[in-house]
Amino acid sequence: MMSKTKRRQPKFAIASIILTVAAFVIFVAASFIDPISEYSSYLMIVGLALLIASWGIYFFAGKPQKEAAEAPETVMTVIGCKGCDIREERAFATGDYIFKDLGPCKKCSGSSFIKAIYAVTPPKKE
Repeated sequence: MMSKTKRRQPKFAIASIILTVAAFVIFVAASFIDPISEYSSYLMIVGLALLIASWGIYFFAGKPQKEAAEAPETVMTVIGCKGCDIREERAFATGDYIFKDLGPCKKCSGSSFIKAIYAVTPPKKE
């Protein structure tokens, strides 16, 4: 099965970065600027709140969006015969497995069996 490409929305990533930078500026200001150092505990709480908001935006609001659903794969069963060179293909049915005996061949009355099972992946849309 093909992996689905997921992309984060850039506007949420930018908002998260801006909030993180703002929290960093508040932490530095609370630590090094003397006139506001008496409010440092309040500024640290505000900075932590900004960081929590930043992480929340990045991880929850900016969840990767799945691209349009791809068409499902089609599974095919190949039927062969031990007595002749006949080859038939049909859609996979529940209970099919390789070398399963399917009874007499339609062409030569030999023993027909499941020769192969494979998946057909639809082409990508770009």
